[in-house]
Amino acid sequence: MNIDFSKMKTAGQLQAEKIQAEREAVMASRRAAYLAESDPLRLEADYDALSQGLEPDYSAWLASVAAIKARYPLPVIPAA
Repeated sequence: MNIDFSKMKTAGQLQAEKIQAEREAVMASRRAAYLAESDPLRLEADYDALSQGLEPDYSAWLASVAAIKARYPLPVIPAA
């Protein structure tokens, strides 16, 4: 019986894969929240400003983006 060591993964590789999977899940959650919550605020601010000839007020949009980032923080990469 031969063991194929090329398919073995080190603890570091497994940890990196886990962090990458967590990061991808967080980014997907952020994308969905941006589409549902913050993007409409930015579009509304852009439209209101354009229709009135003013500079857009992005304060509500920025607050929404900050809240989404706080709700879905990126995973912390452990120090080597």
